Amino acid sequence: MRYQRLLAAVAALVLALTALLTPAGAVSAATGETGAASRNFTAEARDAGLTLGEAEELQGRVNAYLAQAGGRQVAANRIEYESGGALLLTLPGEKSARGLDQPIGTMADCWYLYFCAYSAQNYYGDMRYEDSCSQLISIPWSWAGSWKNAQTTGTRARFLTATQGLYHYSTPASSRNANFSWAPVYYIDPC
Repeated sequence: MRYQRLLAAVAALVLALTALLTPAGAVSAATGETGAASRNFTAEARDAGLTLGEAEELQGRVNAYLAQAGGRQVAANRIEYESGGALLLTLPGEKSARGLDQPIGTMADCWYLYFCAYSAQNYYGDMRYEDSCSQLISIPWSWAGSWKNAQTTGTRARFLTATQGLYHYSTPASSRNANFSWAPVYYIDPC
């Protein structure tokens, strides 16, 4: 299973590099949309203060996530899923995920009723959040990260292996873990 995860990561990296080197009018392999959509997100990122290089780097990361787990890009640094959950990416040079309309240095909230997974320790990095029960959150990271369980009091999330077998339960809400290894976890059922 580790080999499959490594292959998926390599494929995502290749797609991200391809996206950076693809002319603006070309079709995106990750989204199937023309470069016009990417240009809009690039312009949005530029309006938020990113350089062209940073905007392209961000779009490459978005494309890699889209290729790995699907979803639909709705902002320069946000992917939404059919379940209603989303992935919020950190902006280049920043430690915390935040909305483009939030000030630099702001950390996006893990709202009440949500389970939030982070790609880095101490609630930093890209943030995947979900509030729908029985909707599996795909965890693309295999290193140390963190999580917050902000669901109704007592609710426990299930951490699942690649075969969707139970690996671990979270502590009951409201709870958090600032240093958690994502290595054995492939999916999370929030509740």
